[in-house]
Amino acid sequence: MWYMCVFFHRLLDYRKPEIEALFELFGDNNNGENYPSLEWKLPHKFHPDSPFHLVNIPSEDVARHIANRSILVKGMYELWGEGTTYEQLEEAVKSYPDERKLPYLSSKSTFRVTIDSFGKTFSTEEQKDLLEKLVFIPFQGRVNLRNPEHKFWLIEIDDYKSNNGLPPIVEKRIFFGREIGAADRKLLPTYQLKSRTYIGPTAMDAEMAFLMANQGLAAPGKLVFDPFVGTGSVLVAAAHFGAMTMILI
Repeated sequence: MWYMCVFFHRLLDYRKPEIEALFELFGDNNNGENYPSLEWKLPHKFHPDSPFHLVNIPSEDVARHIANRSILVKGMYELWGEGTTYEQLEEAVKSYPDERKLPYLSSKSTFRVTIDSFGKTFSTEEQKDLLEKLVFIPFQGRVNLRNPEHKFWLIEIDDYKSNNGLPPIVEKRIFFGREIGAADRKLLPTYQLKSRTYIGPTAMDAEMAFLMANQGLAAPGKLVFDPFVGTGSVLVAAAHFGAMTMILI
């Protein structure tokens, strides 16, 4: 199934490799099946440097594991609809299969809709106006802003104009989808040098250390050996993910 993967707009060369490594880690654990390599594509007229990418992942569970374990995935979404206007968005969402939508709109569920953007910001009043444009979606459940069962996102983006002959990064677009998972970046401050014990004045950035641990497939049952341990940033990240770690003394 195709999911929309929205990255944090940073470390562009590391974004897809992290997802592909995590797919290798989690993709073979679903009922013993071995899946082919990931397929990627861009939304219509989007630049490769855009944070918005579409990725074909064969299982929602695998997609959730990848997104939640990642460092650079802002959100992984089941895309219910998109368009350049809200009229187009409404038509697309209404056309999305009911069997995919209705289980998440039932009266027994709780939900939250978050407004996000790229290339623009919204005031509180503007966000309220945007939410009112979603009246065509038959939400039956109760709103729960703190801990909802289902998280929905309305993402409206502006087009980046060409700059010095370079193509725009994104085209004006509106997306609506259900969140599958997202990176927990709260762990990064926990492992910064100022937050932990260390020996030595320098260290690898915590974000880069966790990216390396992900690309190294650190997990329970794996051994990570660092002969040039320094202040241990990579080993700390690997240990956080359950790997055994070893240094050369």
